[in-house]
Order: sequence, then C-alpha cells, then structure tokens
Amino acid sequence: MITKVKFKSDMVMRSALEVPWHPILIDLLQWLQTIKFEMVLTCCYEDRDYASVHSMIPLRGFDLRSRVVENPDTIEEMTNDHWRYDPKRPQMKVCLLHDVGRGIHFHFQVHPRTVRLY
Repeated sequence: MITKVKFKSDMVMRSALEVPWHPILIDLLQWLQTIKFEMVLTCCYEDRDYASVHSMIPLRGFDLRSRVVENPDTIEEMTNDHWRYDPKRPQMKVCLLHDVGRGIHFHFQVHPRTVRLY
C-alpha cells in the first residue's frame, strides 16, 4: 500500500531526510498509513538545546497536522490503544494531540522499548 505523505515545507522535508529514523518510528509511520487520513508532516528532526525526540539520532519523533482530520481525538486514541511508548512507564503516550505554542497538532514519539500491541 502506498499512501501519500505530504510535508508542510521544503525545510520539514529536508529535516525528515537528513537523519536516520528509529526503526520503531518507521513502523509507526507505516501503521499510521493503514488508518488512511491525510498526513502532513509539520516537524521532524530539529537541532534543539534540550533533550527531545525531535533532536535524537536516530529520529524518534515527528509531528503531523491535525486540523485536516475530521476526528483527531480518534487518531490519538486509536494510536495509544495499539502502541505502548514504554511498558515500564505506562503514563507515557506514543501519540499526543497537543499545543505547545505552535498550534494544536499530533505529536508522535517512540522509545527503544515501544511496542505495538496488535
């Protein structure tokens, strides 16, 4: 199955391609394609002054636009029902629908212990 993944800008596309992705993050992106919703990557790798999944190599996080999705809460819930960020820290989530100053969006993140439940 091939699903179109769009990029917010050329800069976001470059940031997605300039570093390797964690294999679990790749698995997550492939799984998201099965949900069949418009995927617009808005943030991938960023060189930050603080620890972030966006600044780790291999890349462990990306953001997707949520305003193009009819029921974004469903995507968040479905993702967190199917994936565990870290079984040792059940409070942590793979998908967050949040706003940290850049507008509401999906934030997807993985950890080396992230597992797909089904």
